Amino acid sequence: MGGMHTAKPIMAMDKGHIYDIKNGRPDTVKPLYQVRDNHAYATEHHPGGLSPHAVFEIRGDKVHTTIHHPAHDPSKHIFDVRPGMV
Repeated sequence: MGGMHTAKPIMAMDKGHIYDIKNGRPDTVKPLYQVRDNHAYATEHHPGGLSPHAVFEIRGDKVHTTIHHPAHDPSKHIFDVRPGMV
């Protein structure tokens, strides 16, 4: 069950912001999320617009959806965040 799976990155995180990947590089002009206190909040550049509610929570090396995310499932994480994974 499980194991490590790899895929092309679809987002990149740097200096408190999460960016979409375009043409293989982070689109650092338009951050989709801002990270504060281990919670990710949608910015005005997010397709759904600015949100005062966090949609993701970072717990250790796992990213979980919050109750404000449309696909919220409290029993699962959705991403692993591990430095050096390439």
